[in-house]
Amino acid sequence: MAMVEALVASSLLALGLLGATRLTTHALHAALQTRQEVQALALAIEALDCAVARLTPCPAAVQHQQQGTRYRIALTRTPVDASLSEVQAQVQWSDTGGRDQSIRLQTRVSAMPDWLGLSLP
Repeated sequence: MAMVEALVASSLLALGLLGATRLTTHALHAALQTRQEVQALALAIEALDCAVARLTPCPAAVQHQQQGTRYRIALTRTPVDASLSEVQAQVQWSDTGGRDQSIRLQTRVSAMPDWLGLSLP
């Protein structure tokens, strides 16, 4: 009888450890996915800042590889009217499951010179 109780107890313990292992694996996967999204967002912000600062060519609009993930960055500028253009920064990458992910940020930029409209003290 003691042998059956020990067998049941060890099987319940093994089942609990299996659940804990699966939970840990899921948490690590979620943390990796979050890290990739935060890194992509930082790259998109950097590329958008570069485009707004009118740096040509923009050094942020290239491919980056960080911690085993390759990020592709694309900047597009679309004229809205004579003095306004829309700038988009898109970052694409593949997650650990092989699915394509992307983040797109956009803003509008005036074509007027930076000094126009500013008063000196």
